[in-house]
Amino acid sequence: MKRGIQLSPRCFLCGEEAETVNHLFLHCRITNILWSIFINSKGLLWVMPRNIVQALKIWSSFAYISGHKERWKIIPTCIWWSVWKERNLRCFQNKSNSIQKMKMNCLVLFHFWCKQEYMEDLESVMNALDTL
Repeated sequence: MKRGIQLSPRCFLCGEEAETVNHLFLHCRITNILWSIFINSKGLLWVMPRNIVQALKIWSSFAYISGHKERWKIIPTCIWWSVWKERNLRCFQNKSNSIQKMKMNCLVLFHFWCKQEYMEDLESVMNALDTL
């Protein structure tokens, strides 16, 4: 029990395994759908490593493929943030998004984070908002 809330030992995304950091962020079948968006976009053959440290090392080694090394390196964080937000939505608000909505949220977040490198002043931010 944490903060007066009884938490299930099962993963809040798939409900199939115990929720561990490695399961939630690497091995959950729902999380793997988000990973596949980026992996499939580059035609990579990928076997999910056992833990997050290994995943980051291997992921970084593929950065040269993308042509945008800095953008490539933010993908794991983008996926993990999306997964964490969805997990907390399910855990604390008893709500959930569809897989399609989760994919869209992850892609929009990735796009937004990539754009941050170009938004150094208020005018750039305002111009970006005008295009919405």
